[in-house]
Amino acid sequence: MSGSTGPINWDPMIVGFIAGFVSRVLALRSGRSHQPGYPSSYVIQIAIGVIAAMIGSSVIVSLIGKQFTAATFLTLAATQFFNVRNNERQTLEQEENLILVGRGAGFIEGIAITYEARNFLCMLVALATSLVTQWNLLFGMIGGVIFLIIGEFFMSGPKVGDLIDVEPADVRFEKGTLLYVGPVMMMEVGLADSRQRFLEEGLGVILKAKNFRGESVLWNIAQRQAISHQAASTVGVQKDVGYPEQTPLCRMAMPQGTGQAGLAIIPVERDMDNLIKAIKNTPVLESGKWSKMRNTKNRKDVSHG
Repeated sequence: MSGSTGPINWDPMIVGFIAGFVSRVLALRSGRSHQPGYPSSYVIQIAIGVIAAMIGSSVIVSLIGKQFTAATFLTLAATQFFNVRNNERQTLEQEENLILVGRGAGFIEGIAITYEARNFLCMLVALATSLVTQWNLLFGMIGGVIFLIIGEFFMSGPKVGDLIDVEPADVRFEKGTLLYVGPVMMMEVGLADSRQRFLEEGLGVILKAKNFRGESVLWNIAQRQAISHQAASTVGVQKDVGYPEQTPLCRMAMPQGTGQAGLAIIPVERDMDNLIKAIKNTPVLESGKWSKMRNTKNRKDVSHG
């Protein structure tokens, strides 16, 4: 038959698909704290992962089989993954009004970008694995494992605990109504009942930057909102609608400008270890990941003339 290229080698597509799909499943596992808890959401993400892995793994087979129309169609289908970010953002924004301690716009955008990137990473892992498998089956399987490791490393990203130390601190009031966590003044609490609850059941921590990058992360308002959300999600919060004084708050030490921050919360589960762990495991948001703001009040003059 004219144009025949012989039997098709399906090994690159099969091995590439498996590697790409495993990459997406691993991403779901590592990102489950950001994933809504209902099963249908996992079904949607797994289905998208299957499509992404299928696209990435079939490109090489299509090109070798001179099925250029199929390869072009697959490329066009890949562009639809750009809609994943918008859909995820819209879903999380709709949930925001139903959460006592919201994630914040910065955290939501970071989650949406990550979901989009994970689908493209799934497709790239499948494509790279199928390409190596086309050359040699054994090397392709080994390459698939290597690409999975590289993908996990690439998508892991820094956590707050990598840049910031978190230490327990006392919760107290000064001048009657000013709430303090260690040296950090948090807010004025007008209701006597709220002040009593903070003193009896509240927990406080101090966040100290390990370096200039850590300090710039703390000055990021979106990052502090994400920290408050993660803390409330882990240990709970004794708060209901219409009680702003009982909202967990992460605030910088002002006007001292020391680069430290304090967090106060009235938890459901009064567990300091879990609170500290939750804060340290909060992902560093894209908006402040690469900033290296320097605080002149903390900079020491090490010159000796």
